[in-house]
Amino acid sequence: MNLFKRLLNTGYVGARAALERRIPFWPIERIERLQRHRVRSIVRHAYTTAPFYRDAMEQRGLKPGDFRCADDLARLPLLDDLTVRNNPELFASTRYSDQSRLTAYTSGSTSHVQKKIYWDHTALLDLLCYSERHRAVLNALLGRGWGQRQLFIIPQGSMTLAIRSFWDAATLTPPQLARRHFVPVSSPLEEVVREINTIKPEVVFSYGSFADLFFRWLADRRLTIAPPRVWMYGADMLSDDAREIMEKQFGCIPYTTYQAGETGRIGFQCERRRGFHLNVDAVPVRLVDENGRTVRPGEVGEVVVSNLYNRAMVLLNYRLGDLGALSTIPCPCGRSLPLLAGFEGRCTEVLQLPDGRKVPYVMFEVLLKNELHDSIQAQMVQSSPARICWRIVPASNADREKLRAQILAKSSSFIGPKIQVTVEFAEHIPSTGGGKFRRVIRDSTLVQTEQPEPRN
Repeated sequence: MNLFKRLLNTGYVGARAALERRIPFWPIERIERLQRHRVRSIVRHAYTTAPFYRDAMEQRGLKPGDFRCADDLARLPLLDDLTVRNNPELFASTRYSDQSRLTAYTSGSTSHVQKKIYWDHTALLDLLCYSERHRAVLNALLGRGWGQRQLFIIPQGSMTLAIRSFWDAATLTPPQLARRHFVPVSSPLEEVVREINTIKPEVVFSYGSFADLFFRWLADRRLTIAPPRVWMYGADMLSDDAREIMEKQFGCIPYTTYQAGETGRIGFQCERRRGFHLNVDAVPVRLVDENGRTVRPGEVGEVVVSNLYNRAMVLLNYRLGDLGALSTIPCPCGRSLPLLAGFEGRCTEVLQLPDGRKVPYVMFEVLLKNELHDSIQAQMVQSSPARICWRIVPASNADREKLRAQILAKSSSFIGPKIQVTVEFAEHIPSTGGGKFRRVIRDSTLVQTEQPEPRN
């Protein structure tokens, strides 16, 4: 990209930065007006240029003028990961060529297969602008906004790196803003320790599951690091136990945002770090039950999102596979954006029992908090509705037979005696090809029978 274009892009991002820091504090009515404008705009664009939406609206007798607010997006088909992965061109806008869009790939959290996502160049700049909302919080936690030493521990070829490379090529970032270093997530943990102690970063970025493993491993081996002020994690969860280790043993503040490769930043934590303020003007969120019906605030449902600003690939009414609940009370921080109070895990991290019960993994994490404290990694494998195996990487000082007996006793008392529960010990449990850690593995036939179908 030539220098003149980079200067224009830098000016655009700089002009938007101050505005984006203010928007979370706008009255909710003003935010909803902005949201409605973007809904109408993206629906017109989808109808005109994206084959899937033109066909879907015509089949339902709908026109772009029928969509006036975010609630109206529920009239479109409810999409799932499989539909988009198998038919990406149906959602791609005919207005964008390879020269005017970035092709990136998700890590495959739901289907465990990477999915192609197109981003237009303006949307990527907007994504950088929206980052100012959480960057204001991050800077406050760090106590500085310039001269940060940042370390990224992420997979090579990840969407994060692809987007970061675009920003570097499309804008002129002052070198004083941040000094960035990168370490592949596949690096041995001993090497990660050496890099941290050499670089001495103020902030580290990684997946939640990597941070979980890393700090448990450090505590188990009684190793020390030059602790960053903030450890920013995303993409998957961090256990309460690991969060406690980070804060109490290493003096490191865990901080996270809510994001997806299909949408960019969906939400961010404020200084209180008790839920996610949702960027609903750019990515409206609703929570649905198993039948696709919107649930009320306070009730747990599956997260459904719509990307209102990426025009290269239109994704509206898209199921993310996350389970959560909207807060029923406003956050005391003063931001008016709706608050996602917390996560209940992912749909793929729910065990289906023979009696019809669906039990999220996080319930086992709470039930076995003391036992899992003596582990570095833990994973549940459900090979059939009546057979569950715990894979455990125990801490070095753990009494394995005592740990086995405790896990078996508590698991069986919780899920019932008719389900066979076993425990296996391992030295290491590998992550997925995308660098994430799967807390639950279920037989493929179980997953197939429960794959949500698009709503007609």
